[in-house]
Amino acid sequence: MRRALWGVLALGALLLPPLPLGGEREAAQSRRPQQVDPGKVLRIGVTRVPTLDPAQARSVDQALVADQLFDSVTAVDSTTLQPVPSLAERWTASADQRQWDFVLRPGAVFSNGRPITAEDVRYTLERVARPGSGSPVAEVLQLVSGYDPFRKNAAPGLAGITAPAPNVVHISLDQPWALLPTALSSPLFGVVAKESAEAEGPGPTITDEPVSSGPFQVGRQRGQTLPLVPARNTSTKLAGIDVVRFDEIGLAYQAFENGDLDFVRVPADDITEAGRRYGRQGFRPYLAELFYGFNMKNPKFADGRFREAIVRGINRRAIVTAIYQGTVRPTDSTVLDGVGSKEYVCERCAHDPARSRALVQEVFKGGPPPPVALDYDDDATQDAIAKAIQASLAEVGIKVDLRPKAPRDYDGFAVSNEPELFRLGWIANYPSPDAILPPLFGTDSLDNLTNFSNPAVDAMIRAARAEGDPGRRAQLYQDIERTVMEQLPVVPIAQFNVHSVISKRAKGVKLNSYGGFDATQVRVG
Repeated sequence: MRRALWGVLALGALLLPPLPLGGEREAAQSRRPQQVDPGKVLRIGVTRVPTLDPAQARSVDQALVADQLFDSVTAVDSTTLQPVPSLAERWTASADQRQWDFVLRPGAVFSNGRPITAEDVRYTLERVARPGSGSPVAEVLQLVSGYDPFRKNAAPGLAGITAPAPNVVHISLDQPWALLPTALSSPLFGVVAKESAEAEGPGPTITDEPVSSGPFQVGRQRGQTLPLVPARNTSTKLAGIDVVRFDEIGLAYQAFENGDLDFVRVPADDITEAGRRYGRQGFRPYLAELFYGFNMKNPKFADGRFREAIVRGINRRAIVTAIYQGTVRPTDSTVLDGVGSKEYVCERCAHDPARSRALVQEVFKGGPPPPVALDYDDDATQDAIAKAIQASLAEVGIKVDLRPKAPRDYDGFAVSNEPELFRLGWIANYPSPDAILPPLFGTDSLDNLTNFSNPAVDAMIRAARAEGDPGRRAQLYQDIERTVMEQLPVVPIAQFNVHSVISKRAKGVKLNSYGGFDATQVRVG
């Protein structure tokens, strides 16, 4: 059975950000809190951080906090987008990209002083993949050998992940996957200690006071302030991080304006003014997109010329300007800024009402085209977009019937075969086209809700995943994108942005495409 896609309705939606680490961290006998100099504490405003468990991070803010507390096996260089060491100091792959060994760096320890071992990594990944875990990144591990039996409760563990030595994690895959080190960089794969993950209250639990594996650990909480203090021997210019929790982002932004915070996301209504007052260095494209999908099994859309007429008839830039007030960016494809090369341009995606009308006339020989049902989850923003699409297509002679669904029912509806032209969203799990094209357009993918199927695309996906050379792999993904968009299974609408502001006293905040940053590289003063 297919699962629903994560809806992209707001910037608080699911986020999977790989963040740079900035060098090895020395080992320590224990990781005890250090004395904190208040003048060197970075102050961050966040909303909705109900848990500190990295496997359950579902927002920009949660992922940012998780990344400071937990290290993953790998990280990603924010400039090159290539995997770099984190808890693993190196890794090797077999020639067929199916057998991987990750060697942990010497002396890595949890905040309670216990050494981090390969068994901890195995436990962490198996915990994410476990049936009922609810982790947003569980299906990232679906190529690991034994994934399906484990998820169906037919096996006691994830057979493809073993610990042949205390410092070596071995991962066996059912198919070649050169992107495994990149995928493992997500903060949601932050390595956890079993004793913390399985602890039950009263007392510290992974929800509120976890044993951490990253550069910071939880200090003594003060009201709505969650202090993070450096683990012993962590290389950082900060004395600590004060994570201040607010009920809504507007209150956090107000605190920034009052000089009480150094970093916070900006409410949608304040983005233009915030950019003018504080600069746009905290504004970046975010790896989330909004698009409408064609149900390719519906006979209405069997002729690609009709799909092209619909795509060309929708004024996406008007939607971005009028509804989102320019806070998102229109896009002509599904591969987004921030995942690598963007050389491909979908020429058939350009807004061209004249060409749209001509295609309608060509396909239906002067008669009216069939009415198209537009399916979406009913909230104010999505309703406004749907009405804008309806108006655009009416101008080119295509009648659109709006079919809003209650948000609680929409995921179940989207995975059925009932939708026609329907609203979808996607957030990349890691910064690569591999996190977008195979799940959305692979014939056997659980997330291929458009029912797109192309044997040539499936073959190219297999080739790209087996390609060890990053340059050749990037070209293969461009070829996949071009082949997909030539058939137009989707109407690309927009890519989301993350808008944050940074105080003048915070130096070295280098944002990535997920709106996060490596706090070990930040100083204040």
